[in-house]
Amino acid sequence: MSLLHPYFIIAIIYMMIFSFQEVYSGKTNKRALYILAVYLVILAGFRDNVGPDYGSYVGIYVYSDTKDYISIFLAALSIKGPQIVELEWLYVLINKIIINVFDAPFYILTFVVAALVTFFKTKFVEENTHYPFTFLLFIFIPGFFIGESGQIRQNLGCFIAYYAIRYIKERKLWMYLLWIYLAAGIHNVCYLMLPMYWIVRVPLNKIWMLLLILVSIFLSPFEVYRYFGSLLGSMMSGSTLVEGFNGYVDETVERLNGGFGIPEAMLAISTFFLFAFDTKMKEKYPYYEYHRNYTVIGICFYFIFRNNPIFSSRLTGTFLAFAYILIPNTMFVVSEGMRRAIHAFIMALVIFNFVVFSSFRNIKAGRFTIDLYKNHILP
Repeated sequence: MSLLHPYFIIAIIYMMIFSFQEVYSGKTNKRALYILAVYLVILAGFRDNVGPDYGSYVGIYVYSDTKDYISIFLAALSIKGPQIVELEWLYVLINKIIINVFDAPFYILTFVVAALVTFFKTKFVEENTHYPFTFLLFIFIPGFFIGESGQIRQNLGCFIAYYAIRYIKERKLWMYLLWIYLAAGIHNVCYLMLPMYWIVRVPLNKIWMLLLILVSIFLSPFEVYRYFGSLLGSMMSGSTLVEGFNGYVDETVERLNGGFGIPEAMLAISTFFLFAFDTKMKEKYPYYEYHRNYTVIGICFYFIFRNNPIFSSRLTGTFLAFAYILIPNTMFVVSEGMRRAIHAFIMALVIFNFVVFSSFRNIKAGRFTIDLYKNHILP
């Protein structure tokens, strides 16, 4: 078992303190939330050779400077330019500007990306949960290490897409399409969010949810996703990152062949909360139906793509964030005693995730340990 660097343990303890405050007092300390945001930007933005994908993103940084601006802007319009731009245009443009205009070192890019994603992430939790510290703590392990400190392209793209949910609530279609377009300019997996403007209005009930999940479980062994291989492959562009991504994953042959592991356990927990509190959530929680529909899609996608560790993690992860925001949100609609019980359960899961993450090779592969983590500005 390896120990996370104290910088991360400080963040966990900080979030835990304010999680108890917001759950038991009913009020969130916004100033403390913004202080946390700045701290996390420093941890992720100024990391030095930290994250299994670090080297791959350095390669992309150098690669981006080889592309001319006209080719990048034509790629944004899906027009073939003088040069082929293999990666998403907006991410290449951000890289190009930072290295070509400012001649900045790579950690300036990671800082800019961390600052952007933290802004969108903070706005997302402010607008979609009454318990932002609890949610951020709940997803911190392994979310922060796979997202802000790992798969930074998909992480940034997804939180831009999550930010766009505000325009679904306001029924502003063109604004929603614009933000999804920008999100897909970072990582085109975000195009999966495009239909959600209409899908959130689908009136699911428990019978339909159960039916959809059972059908997905039934389809799991047949690997029906292979019929859409070229489309899904394009969404997983950036094959140089797969080796780095696998540094986070501790898959076993038994689990991929039908066994039961941590992902299945978390899905079982999410499914329980989905069905157990559906009625109360529909009555008392604003826009709960949006989170519910996203969660159902995420669960279904997981089982459909289960035999592919990349698709089942990265494609379904686009939607499963809503399963994790749904769990703390249930505390808003239950009695005080039940709220305390749910919060205690979430804290237990946080501790469990901490122990598991420290036990797997993930923590050393990512250089997040007390002896391996380095930061450009922190001692």
